[in-house]
Amino acid sequence: MACILGLDPSLKKAGYVVFDSSKPDNVVEDKGLLKTSSLDGILVQRLIKQAEQIGAMLKKYDISFVGMEAPFFDANSTEMLFALNQYIHKVFLDNGTFVVCFPPSMLKKLTFPDLSAAIVGKPHMIHRAKDMLNLHGHRLAEDVADAYWAGYFGKRFYRWHFEKTLKDEDLGEYERGVFSGTHTFVRGKRKGVTDYTGIVYRENELFYDFKAIKRRLADAKKIQKTNKKRSSSEAA
Repeated sequence: MACILGLDPSLKKAGYVVFDSSKPDNVVEDKGLLKTSSLDGILVQRLIKQAEQIGAMLKKYDISFVGMEAPFFDANSTEMLFALNQYIHKVFLDNGTFVVCFPPSMLKKLTFPDLSAAIVGKPHMIHRAKDMLNLHGHRLAEDVADAYWAGYFGKRFYRWHFEKTLKDEDLGEYERGVFSGTHTFVRGKRKGVTDYTGIVYRENELFYDFKAIKRRLADAKKIQKTNKKRSSSEAA
């Protein structure tokens, strides 16, 4: 069993959903909102609180894999969202978490592959999540619905990339392109050039293996220390 966290980051109310990778997709272990307000202090204090709340979720469910909606940076909130993203990633780094990120338009298209992401709104995402969770007649916050879909496709990526219990043929066409897509140009100036667009090729952009990142840094420091000792011995 592995617990997977679906996360829709926000300073005011971050949506979260906890999945068990061994259970059906319509079963979740927990879901809700992680909230902060002006009563928690100034911006930096709220950022710290939100990061701590997410860290507490990782520990509570022993989560090592996160499917997260990537923040959408716009003119009005870019600096705050960037800061929140970094605070959250610090938590992931400290815990050695694997994180896969889905930009909002990608997450919409994954959920509704037959529609243009431009016409998919919050009500669509909520309604489809309610379908999956059998929650019609109940309230489901839009942040929780987005967290559900980030966790749902994060879980599918986990099963495809790590467990190998999902094969390429088990993925939808758009989903397969998102996970492992490539495109080779057949004409023009870039003829013969291949773009590797899938998530598996976009390390430290759409996926982060923070355990490996920590290990590589530790190895680099060991090499640096060894080289420094060698240089000192040679100088003597």
